[in-house]
Amino acid sequence: MTERNAIRVSVNANDEVLRRQGIVRRIVNETGECSRRPTRGDWLEELLLSSSLVQNEFNLVLESLRNGDVVQPREVVPGIWILAASTSCNRRNNRDSIAVLATRELATGEHLNLLCQAGRLDRTVVTSMLSGLDLAAGTEVPRISELLRLIASTEGEVARRTVMLEEIGRQLGETYEEVHLFHTLIGETSVATNPTRFLDMVVDELLRILPFSWIGIRIDMNDMNLPDDFSGFMVGGSHDDSNEDLMHLGDRLLATVEGREPIVVDSRSDPRFDAITDCGASVIVCPVAGDNGTIGVLYAGKKQGVDETASSIEAKLVGAAAEHVSVFLRNASMYENLDAMFLGTVQGMVSAIDAKDPYTCGHSQRVSWLAGRLAAAYGWDEAGVRRVELAGLVHDVGKIGVPESVLCKAGRLTDPEFDQIKQHPGIGARILRDIPQMKDILPAVLHHHERWDGGGYPMGLAGDEIPMIARFVAIADAFDAMSSDRTYRSARPRDYVLQEITRCAGTQFDPRLVEPFMSITFDEFDQMVHGHRDLHGGSQEAA
Repeated sequence: MTERNAIRVSVNANDEVLRRQGIVRRIVNETGECSRRPTRGDWLEELLLSSSLVQNEFNLVLESLRNGDVVQPREVVPGIWILAASTSCNRRNNRDSIAVLATRELATGEHLNLLCQAGRLDRTVVTSMLSGLDLAAGTEVPRISELLRLIASTEGEVARRTVMLEEIGRQLGETYEEVHLFHTLIGETSVATNPTRFLDMVVDELLRILPFSWIGIRIDMNDMNLPDDFSGFMVGGSHDDSNEDLMHLGDRLLATVEGREPIVVDSRSDPRFDAITDCGASVIVCPVAGDNGTIGVLYAGKKQGVDETASSIEAKLVGAAAEHVSVFLRNASMYENLDAMFLGTVQGMVSAIDAKDPYTCGHSQRVSWLAGRLAAAYGWDEAGVRRVELAGLVHDVGKIGVPESVLCKAGRLTDPEFDQIKQHPGIGARILRDIPQMKDILPAVLHHHERWDGGGYPMGLAGDEIPMIARFVAIADAFDAMSSDRTYRSARPRDYVLQEITRCAGTQFDPRLVEPFMSITFDEFDQMVHGHRDLHGGSQEAA
């Protein structure tokens, strides 16, 4: 509600009270104009405002108010007075009111007939209507003038407070949107969150609270170590331009923006927008800052509504979102670097173990791939599949504590030698237990040789006692073992291996996992086998 509307509400309520005392009032607007004409069909207004005498005096009072003069009560004709009062809305807005007052003297004076003629009213009817009003005597005009001044002052105070409350409400609304945006983005700011998912959520959240048709984010992938499946571009909303055109717009903006503050760009005069047809009059553009300069840009186009110019609060919200994107991407890039370093260390450790026995070269990588595909086929999400893949990669890390003479023995193992082999799950768990990133991986390392019927090792767990992640690795481990050449036998044919997996459902393996395992396409696995065989073919021949 504006100041003018706030006054109108209070004026309308007060005018009903004043009318019952024979008073008609007009408000002087912010430009100094005021309607002097009576409302058609309103007998009191037509009686008090139709006369040229009243209108001339009304104009004189209005002119005095425009000049800033103090206006005292004026009697136009016996029984008709004109009063003026100031309605102060704030320090910059003082709006005046002009009132025409009928007193008791009018009902019995000779000028009533002239006023009725000017308003084309029936005197008898008017006299009857006036008798129903609570008219004051002429001697009470000073009191009524003071009353009108108090009413005007009260209306000004109401207007000021109404405007203040509306401003507070507007600020609270803006603050709520900003706080809600912060809460939503912070809640999703996790190093484990996929960048595509996070930026998609940022775009959706901004589209929800801002009146823009579309919002885009362009990231410079050359300076960021982010997941391979992230393209560096995200756009959401409704637009007529192609995604490719909006991506190229992001490239042009990214090459020319700097700093951290959002700016409002006039797209009609900016050559960077020449190829874009659906961006409206103004576009909010905000750099996404990195540690060493700009790493991206967030831009919002085609504002909806009457005012197509972006506001400061809209720019502020875009800027806040850009700051969160900046923090998230820097953390995500750091996480990728640490993750790559961590996985590189794990890969090096696994390769060192595999090198102890050339015949098992690549076994851990293949088990990792198989276990991950099984988890995905079983319905696990992307994050869960990645953990299963890591579990498959390190499942045999405990073999580093088993003598090579046992690992590489070509013939049948003795019972003491097999007891040494059976220790590798426990050794592996002890090696990894102090690494925080491995906490949820340890069950697979410790229990991948348990059997569904309880006949496995090291703890003889059965059925659902066996952790699910260990059940995935168990099938993958057995499949690769049967599919690979070993010192004591050649690789088994694929049909034989699959028949064995099926036969052992419910005894060695969780029967619920056999069907999803059979749905895996093994082309990539076979390529891995051939690659590892070619890599260490010479070593195997020498052996």
